[in-house]
Amino acid sequence: MENRVNRCPLCEESDFRQDRLGLLICNSCSLVLSPAIWQSQVNERMEEEWFGESYEQRKSSFWVRWFEAWNNRKTLSRLAAQALSGKRLLEIGVGSGSFLGAAKNCGYEVMGCDLSAPICRQVQQQIGVPMHCGLLESLEAEGRFDAVVMNHVLEHVQRPVEFMQNVFRLLAPGGIVHVAVPNIGCWEARFYGWTSYEPYHLTYFDRQTLTRTAESAGFSLDTIITKDSFSGWFLALLRTVLGVNRAQGAITRPASLSTNGRAGHRSILVEQGYRLAMVLAGGGLWPLRWLQGQLGYGDEAICIARKRAGVSGE
Repeated sequence: MENRVNRCPLCEESDFRQDRLGLLICNSCSLVLSPAIWQSQVNERMEEEWFGESYEQRKSSFWVRWFEAWNNRKTLSRLAAQALSGKRLLEIGVGSGSFLGAAKNCGYEVMGCDLSAPICRQVQQQIGVPMHCGLLESLEAEGRFDAVVMNHVLEHVQRPVEFMQNVFRLLAPGGIVHVAVPNIGCWEARFYGWTSYEPYHLTYFDRQTLTRTAESAGFSLDTIITKDSFSGWFLALLRTVLGVNRAQGAITRPASLSTNGRAGHRSILVEQGYRLAMVLAGGGLWPLRWLQGQLGYGDEAICIARKRAGVSGE
């Protein structure tokens, strides 16, 4: 999918100002973006570089599985609060597949969509759910799904409004989309080591730009909230102290990461200490994190939007 050079993918204006780490801010709609967004097929190339055939998904530790299970329960509780007409669910960007497994266990008829062939193969084999490996626009399932879940996906795509229009096409009337993205408006984003400053993130949303994206694609907004993750402050401060993104004044791949983006080998003792410190920090900062989320400055923005009955995808 080609992008219009030097135009904002949200408002189509071409007036920008410089932000930290080489990012740009649209002076019209305030969307923050990486200049890499105008490179041809950059999303596909980034996915291949980080999650292509050389990608090997390591066995998750207890801590990772625990965090995933926690987040899965939160997402499922938000879905349960919606008046869905059916249980047909599509997840876009499936990661380890843990959410698809949790949703399947809750009675949803699930399907996954991802650009990474290794991830698709692994999830299909281990979770036992159908997968579409390829671009979303090539998925022939118009009006099929009652819910689409895309957590930490939208920041990877070149044209977020068109991407959301494809999601709109796949939803049945009355269906909902659950979107979670890093919140560039969070307090942690003021630190260079904020964990969501990544080379493969092309756009950075806050509540306003995420809402505008959903509404520009034809959705009616039901909910827009922020929450602050357990690990947000711990990782932002640790990475800042370690000098992540400092050396070149731009967002770069940390030297400690391997070519497939996974953390290098840690001893069991170091891993346990690292995770325990993260949990203790997150628990100790709970009052701050709760207040931050309530005020709209949590490090994750979550939008639930609906395809109203009687509204076409044209």
